[in-house]
Amino acid sequence: MKRIYTYLFLFFFCFSAFSQNADVVALPEITVTNVRENRLFKEQPLSFSSISSEEMDNKRIENLHDLSTIAPNFFMPDYGSKITSSIYVRGIGSRMNEPSVGLYVDGIPYLDKSAFDFDFYDIQRIDLLRGPQGVLYGRNSIGGLINIQTLSVLDVGVYPYAKTNISASLGNANYQNYKVSHYRKITEKLGISLSGYYNADDGFFVNQFNGKSNRSQSFGGRGKLEWKLPQGWKTELTLLGDKTNQIAYPYAAYDTITKKTGEINYNEENSYQRDMWSAGLTLKKNVRNFHFSSATGFQYLNDQMKFDNDCTADSIFTLTQKQKQRSIVQEFIFRSNDQENAYQWVAGLFGFYKKIDVDAPMTFRRDALHHLGLPAALPFISRETTFPGIFKIPTYGLAGYHQSSYTFFEKLTLTAGLRLEYEKTKMDYFTSANMIIDMGAMAIPTSDTLQGNLSQEFWQFLPKIALKYDFNQQYNIYASVSKGYKTGGFNFQFFSDILQNNIKPGNSTNLDAKNMIPYKPESTINYEIGTHSELIENKLFADIAVFYIDYRNQQIVTFASTNTGSRRMENAGKSESAGAEASLRGKFGNFSANINYGYTYAAFKKYNNGQNDYSGNRLPLVPENTLSVAADYTLNVGRKYLNNIVFAAQYNALGKMFFTEENNVSQDFYGTLNGKISFGIKHFTLSGWIKNALNEEYNTFYFTSLNRSFVQQGKPRQFGISLQCNF
Repeated sequence: MKRIYTYLFLFFFCFSAFSQNADVVALPEITVTNVRENRLFKEQPLSFSSISSEEMDNKRIENLHDLSTIAPNFFMPDYGSKITSSIYVRGIGSRMNEPSVGLYVDGIPYLDKSAFDFDFYDIQRIDLLRGPQGVLYGRNSIGGLINIQTLSVLDVGVYPYAKTNISASLGNANYQNYKVSHYRKITEKLGISLSGYYNADDGFFVNQFNGKSNRSQSFGGRGKLEWKLPQGWKTELTLLGDKTNQIAYPYAAYDTITKKTGEINYNEENSYQRDMWSAGLTLKKNVRNFHFSSATGFQYLNDQMKFDNDCTADSIFTLTQKQKQRSIVQEFIFRSNDQENAYQWVAGLFGFYKKIDVDAPMTFRRDALHHLGLPAALPFISRETTFPGIFKIPTYGLAGYHQSSYTFFEKLTLTAGLRLEYEKTKMDYFTSANMIIDMGAMAIPTSDTLQGNLSQEFWQFLPKIALKYDFNQQYNIYASVSKGYKTGGFNFQFFSDILQNNIKPGNSTNLDAKNMIPYKPESTINYEIGTHSELIENKLFADIAVFYIDYRNQQIVTFASTNTGSRRMENAGKSESAGAEASLRGKFGNFSANINYGYTYAAFKKYNNGQNDYSGNRLPLVPENTLSVAADYTLNVGRKYLNNIVFAAQYNALGKMFFTEENNVSQDFYGTLNGKISFGIKHFTLSGWIKNALNEEYNTFYFTSLNRSFVQQGKPRQFGISLQCNF
């Protein structure tokens, strides 16, 4: 903790020194392109963080993981592959299945978190909304929402002419990143853009069994067509492709007593491959009294995961999961378009269809025999046994919503909204197990087959009410109450554990899939009070919020009793989360700085899984503190050979965080120091950068398998150079 106070002191010292002597310039206001709201974020009763493209460049934000701690109470742990992209906001998150935080890219939702972890390029702005956004965004935005806006060729403030961007970055661990994009306004009403990237590295963690490191490679491209049509219509068509190939899950042995990390040593293949394609079409038009927009999206995802379940050099369990996803969404939005009117409203209709086909066989190697309760020396006709798992999971849903705001006496604004959602999900499943025990004189067959279908229906009302009082244009205070909701689903990952129990010799009780596979929805009531303040006009802004969340039927990931490392989602009783958030951002002359802090106390109020009572324990994977301190300074040189030099530094920290419901394994408070220096020469920018400069050691994830403990380690020091060219 001493280190954090040092950085805070340096931050405020530099902030004061520059602010006293520098010429003051305006800090650009954060604008809103979201068609659901006709107001700036500071005018809305919610807690938010907005990150510009310039800030992303200075902080080298390359994916959603890099946003951890930069926004208060926002955390996205690294699980070892891109398939598991869980996000936690204010203690709300989900390790498996459906996401708890929504993601929109150019107005199109990403329905499954397997698609969340992708490389950023040509991003104009990222908005993070904290707290449930159920009225306007519905299902699975129980914790908050991330809205990503890519660059627009028709935005004259960004690209008033044809422009090409090329960048290349090289770093340690053979890090390579290349990006190219071209934006062209064919006419004042027609523009096209094409972008592409390639990203690769050799990884930082080596498997001692075969000497291979966790290499990663990804590449993709995006094309966008923007067209202002006759009669006030505007359309935008986006096509996106992305491919990922990883040597994944570099899990290291961990001693919970000494808190020391051991070796990474596994003998089976750990990998993840993903192909993702998406298309989005939006239509917008200002009519006389309202604004209309339509958003249509399609996404196809095809991936394959291979995982050594025991994470050791023994041949025990392996899992291969192939997944194909197809989803289509359609939304119609109507809202008022007169910002001067005291009455503002928005209404919409939303529908989606998603189908997931999963082929997930689990293979039992020879060393697994004694884990099934059989003597290790017992002879078997088949030394390996594969449990096939074929699942088809279609889901569809419909929703209608309305939200109204009315301002009384130009000071007090009342906002009320309601959303009605309907969803139905089904699952067709087939899995079986066959084993023959050779006893010498006779052979004993044992087998079981699970085949059938399950379905669930959900109806949900999601209300919200808020009051906001404007003291003047610079200061306001608000209070809100809103409901959040995350849908239920099926534990298709748990079928192999049911089979293991059912075929075990001497077993007298078979497990019932219809009772163990489904899990129920979870919901929250979020109480929040906050303020948005402009401390110095156009120069210094502050945002503060405090919240309390009443958490019902929380979806908790539990480990299988069959001791295979498998996991299952179940519903806990009651939980709660309370905390506060504070952000300060300012720009004085060529110096800008921001500080973001979040505190969360999240605990079980009532949770007994039948074996242990966790009531009063902290929720796992929820950092108690998140902190981000950042500053940058531009030195204008004005020479022929050098235009400017930009210095940027950040300190990002979080902790303490528990990994288990028992609260017996945790990660203490830690922080990483990052820096960058850039030299601008006409159309070129040369940069040197470093991440985790002090080489801080920390863990981002912990789990047990076969009564052994493992961790995913945080990345060590990274450094490199980048060259950008714009013409």
